[in-house]
Amino acid sequence: MTNYKFPSLIKFFKSFTKVEAIYMTFVVVLAVGMAVFFPDLMLESTASPLLILCSVLNVIANPLVETMNAKQFRGNFLIDIFLIEITYIILSLYLGWYTLMLSCIFFWIPIDILSYIRWSKNIDREDDNVTVVKRLSWKASALLLVFVVVFSLVMGSIMTNIPGSEDSYLEAFATAMGMVNGVLLMLRYSEHWYAWVITTILYLAMDISAGAYGLLIDDVAMLVVTFYGIYKWFVYTKKHGTIQEKFTFKNN
Repeated sequence: MTNYKFPSLIKFFKSFTKVEAIYMTFVVVLAVGMAVFFPDLMLESTASPLLILCSVLNVIANPLVETMNAKQFRGNFLIDIFLIEITYIILSLYLGWYTLMLSCIFFWIPIDILSYIRWSKNIDREDDNVTVVKRLSWKASALLLVFVVVFSLVMGSIMTNIPGSEDSYLEAFATAMGMVNGVLLMLRYSEHWYAWVITTILYLAMDISAGAYGLLIDDVAMLVVTFYGIYKWFVYTKKHGTIQEKFTFKNN
């Protein structure tokens, strides 16, 4: 019988190494410090305390959730909904990133729920806080990543040509790439990290162009954790032999 019980947050935080704990503390202190001493760098306008709060929550929650992903903690999907997707919806309304806003409502929140369910069906036997993850062989991985990039380029073009759309191609491409990343993460494939590297770099460019310099803390912090996640999942899949020759949607 599948266990859908929420995993232990206390056990998760106890699993943090000193390096992980120091890094997350640094990100939190930096984000709060920016909000207190340089609020004008968090967004182009600081007229609304709600927007500043959403920016700070995003800066803190994004690398935390990515760390949860790196440590294969399925509770990250539920936390993502409340601390990231909802705040992104508010920020996107203000910054005019309407494609990103719609993707949060109609894709990311549903995919988070489905991901939590699927990850709950593949709990590691040695640690019930950890989900079994997998990766493809190098050849299959390369072919998948080529498909992901081509698909995202095409979808980005389609999104920008939708009648009434005011979104930039950069935003549309980042949205499409992020959605593919979400599907790969739901399926527990390590290749989602590579798609997320591209997505994070695109978000970094978007935040610079929007003048949301405080959010660059978020982008850089996530990029660092992303490379950490690549390493962690590589070690796990090699140790547990969860390497596949073919891509599949099956929950195995």
